[in-house]
Amino acid sequence: MCRCRDDAKQEQDNYAPMVYQGFEADRDSLKYRCPAAVRGIACTQRDLCHGGRHTDHGRIVRVPIDTDRRLFTPLARDSKTWHSQYDHRTAVERVNGRIDGNFGFERHTIRGLNKMRLRVGLALVIILALAKGWLERGHPERIRSLLGRPRPKKRARPRTAA
Repeated sequence: MCRCRDDAKQEQDNYAPMVYQGFEADRDSLKYRCPAAVRGIACTQRDLCHGGRHTDHGRIVRVPIDTDRRLFTPLARDSKTWHSQYDHRTAVERVNGRIDGNFGFERHTIRGLNKMRLRVGLALVIILALAKGWLERGHPERIRSLLGRPRPKKRARPRTAA
């Protein structure tokens, strides 16, 4: 966070997040710049950033990804590419959640890696078979359903005059 203002009603409004400027492979770090300098906004705290030196680039902060590999990755969390990649991850997590909850793998008594691989593989085959069945029966909207038959459609209730 960078302190760009001094006149906000609440203290937290004086701060703005640093702007991501890319991954520097030669330094193995993420580069962030002062939001006021990037967006061309007048900054009341510019003297504090560089100890009195005025630069056009504003404050630059580099975060080595070795600081915490789980938190800082070559793809910054506030970039559009990271959000796109994360959306794909959430789809996989939904499948993992189905396997855990619906097939009972969250609380299992299976011992041995080979047995576990076999049962997870069978669960995935069942999920794919159900999806294929729904497509063949003409119900593509039910492709993610684990139920064996379509739910009956709800009838609309007649409206009464109030």
